[in-house]
Amino acid sequence: MPDSRKLISHLLDDVAPFIVRRQETVGLPTAIPRLTVWTSTCATLPTPALFEPMFYAVLRGTKVLIMGANRFELPAGACAASSFGLPYTHQLTGATRDLPYVGISFHLDIGMLTRVMLDMPKRGDRWTCAVAADDLNGPVGEAFARLVGLLNAPDDIDMLAPHYEAELYYRLLQGPMGNTLRQIGQRNERFQQLKTAADWLAANHSEPVVIPDLAASAGMSVTSFHRHFKAVTGYSPLAFKRHMRLLEARKLLAAGAANVSRVAYEVGYLSPSQFSREYKSMFGNAPIADLQR
Repeated sequence: MPDSRKLISHLLDDVAPFIVRRQETVGLPTAIPRLTVWTSTCATLPTPALFEPMFYAVLRGTKVLIMGANRFELPAGACAASSFGLPYTHQLTGATRDLPYVGISFHLDIGMLTRVMLDMPKRGDRWTCAVAADDLNGPVGEAFARLVGLLNAPDDIDMLAPHYEAELYYRLLQGPMGNTLRQIGQRNERFQQLKTAADWLAANHSEPVVIPDLAASAGMSVTSFHRHFKAVTGYSPLAFKRHMRLLEARKLLAAGAANVSRVAYEVGYLSPSQFSREYKSMFGNAPIADLQR
């Protein structure tokens, strides 16, 4: 525990220039590619978003991640990793103006991660939930601290960041979250079939879905497909699709779409009133309110 507190203290010192004392959640990119510092001075309501393949560490406060049936509570000193994009709801707690929430996200370089994995001794393929959580300590914490510490040596980032990133992937693959990250490059047929189905649902959110056909394309019965899809993503296939189409709708509204009905039809809804109900249930605001904002 003392070593863990020391590691968190060093990381907080490294990202201190990026801590913004605002009530809304603020994410500031850093000079290290794909590394962002997140801060907030107050607790937040549950907010839907997309958890892309990334590594995330909490340095102060608590972040709660809910992905369908899966719930992860990440206090200070905890971290999580995802092997592919999943819709999720996140909420921050324990943040004040004097002690704002601080987290760091690091989007994964899939090509580099796969190369590191292929250079390591082969392990038996295992499939598991697409998100995993652990404590930020030991070799993983030390490797991450070396990478983040380059913020204090900007002239060294171009040369050293790729090496420190590769070390971080190596340590992650060796640790408790390794099975989740190995799913990115392993050849487990069942997992790849489920990922293909999830990718199709995400890319074709406006298309009608016939679950028996989707299950058949994955080489599974409908019952087996439902069970395994939920085990990996935390969602039923239809709930996964609904979350993805509503996230797309919110992007369209934020981009200044013409009107709510047009957005509803564009993301695949046949009824604008049903779209408005489900949108408000997920985001807390009616779509017209978000469009006007």
